[in-house]
Amino acid sequence: MNKKGAKGYWISTSTITNPALFAEYVDKVGPWLKEVGGVVFAKDTQPQGKENTESANLAIICEFPSMKAEVEAYESAEYQELNKIRKVATKNATFTIMEGMDEAEKLRRAMGK
Repeated sequence: MNKKGAKGYWISTSTITNPALFAEYVDKVGPWLKEVGGVVFAKDTQPQGKENTESANLAIICEFPSMKAEVEAYESAEYQELNKIRKVATKNATFTIMEGMDEAEKLRRAMGK
């Protein structure tokens, strides 16, 4: 964990069951995400769900500067309050925190090693 130069990612899928409440979550989480150094890396409202995510109507990846930054963001009191809204507005949600490749690994792959 915390490989040099590795970014951190939140990966989530869910089925939005309360669009109005989810819109409230999005309105609040967007500015907060910027404050903590996160960005929406990818978003799809028609994902091809596989393996227990077939009903998902949202898939999202958020990128953070590091694994440490993403864990701290997730565990923060601010996000835990926002997360309550997300959980009520969705069902069948998945949420994974993961670390990306470090710069050395990216270089090795680019060189075919």
